Amino acid sequence: MTAEQNYTVLHDYIGDPTERRFRALDAKVNRATRPEDIWTAEVQILGQDPWHCDLAPAVAAELWEKVQKLCSSCDELEMRWLELEGEGEAIRRNAARAHAEAMRKGTKAPATAAKAFEADAQLEGCSLALSDTVADLRRARAAYEALLDDRAFLDRYRAAVIAEFNAQRKRATEAFAVAAGAINETRRRFGVLHSLTMGGLLDIPEDAQGYLVLTGKGWGQADLSTALDVISRQVNEADPFLSGEFLTAPMDEVNATAIETAERIKAEAQQHRQNHYSRDGIVSTRMV
Repeated sequence: MTAEQNYTVLHDYIGDPTERRFRALDAKVNRATRPEDIWTAEVQILGQDPWHCDLAPAVAAELWEKVQKLCSSCDELEMRWLELEGEGEAIRRNAARAHAEAMRKGTKAPATAAKAFEADAQLEGCSLALSDTVADLRRARAAYEALLDDRAFLDRYRAAVIAEFNAQRKRATEAFAVAAGAINETRRRFGVLHSLTMGGLLDIPEDAQGYLVLTGKGWGQADLSTALDVISRQVNEADPFLSGEFLTAPMDEVNATAIETAERIKAEAQQHRQNHYSRDGIVSTRMV
């Protein structure tokens, strides 16, 4: 029986040998853990939401930078895994075709196992590298979070924030005084200009003038005055809890007065709650 006859008999018995080879190889391809099962959405959260700001001691930024670098490494390994997967599939496909061709011609099959094995090893190695990097990332994020339990770090961080807050509050107070004066003066000029323009100089029918009234609008709107009042109250706030003085005090003073402050705020809240009787005599409670 010729080689071609052997091929025909074999093909009829087991089907297309190339496709059969593909199926056999595909069953072995995914021995390596896929990146989406390692670099999961849950793990990726470790590289999000830093809690420190620019005033934190340098160690916070350093540890966070390490977290970010490890996240980037995970992204790169994920991409490399996908590249290796494609390369491995091409190697196995070419090997299967070479064996199929040799079988069809009745010649000795080329040695392709080494390349296929190497492709599988590279894929598995990339999976292991990604797993190790994720483990490093978990440790890096834990080290970053551990700063929140470091009293010395927190004391330095708080001192820096207090200094900047006090300076910024002073600048805000000074800037508001200037802005409020300018805004109020602008409001007054707006009112005079409105009266002159709309009252004595406008030369259009009266029914059309009604649509051009600006009383209570623009620079004369009540909301603008209300906003200035709200900001003014905050800028001139005497309550240490609301002004920020409570938060900037030394921690021993904060701890010593915290309960007293909480009780005072509780009492003030209760004072703002009043009971009243409706006309039908039913007691109700409301917040004012």
